[in-house]
Amino acid sequence: MLDKDILNDVHNFGCNLSSREIFLHNHYGSDEDNPGVEYKMANTFIKNLRILNQKSTDQIIIHMHSVGGEWSDGMAIYDAIRMSRCYVTIVAYGQVESMSSIIFQAADARYLTPHTYFMSHFGSTAASGEYQNVQNWIKYEKQICDIMLDIYAKRCTKGAYFEEKYQGGQTMGKVKNFLNTKLKSGDWYINAEEAVHYGFADKIIDTWQKLG
Repeated sequence: MLDKDILNDVHNFGCNLSSREIFLHNHYGSDEDNPGVEYKMANTFIKNLRILNQKSTDQIIIHMHSVGGEWSDGMAIYDAIRMSRCYVTIVAYGQVESMSSIIFQAADARYLTPHTYFMSHFGSTAASGEYQNVQNWIKYEKQICDIMLDIYAKRCTKGAYFEEKYQGGQTMGKVKNFLNTKLKSGDWYINAEEAVHYGFADKIIDTWQKLG
């Protein structure tokens, strides 16, 4: 493939078929606001991932640079990664926060660049309309928080912090309770080294040669 064809695929479709790399980021808009994770990102990503899965079973590398966003669109991306028959590596740049921190947990290998920060929280909500409809949505949002904690806890049980804290006796329940208490105080910001220590990420890379 010619270099200009690769550039066209990467910039217009967010995918390099030959190197099996997907670039997961927001779509460029006419305004200054960053839309975060939304339906256009999810739809494009799922198409790219599906095509690469059909071509071969070789590793897929996802380069992710994204703020948080919509739960449903983020979970569409998360589920698609979990369904992949290929080994998936995500490399995160800049920030892994809110919904993108959940997407990050779907990968087989989770890499951070040195100056990437990680932020988790219970998110925000807005609801209006008939009283009963609002109450139903609030009930569902409680389920969402529980799902999020399960996703984090499943990966964090292998983190060095919890290995040390519980001396090898950590369980999903213990880790989940710890995270729940931590997030009740608000947005939780940690640097790349701390994210690895807690088990939110696997390692920090400072060169693309370490992706293999």
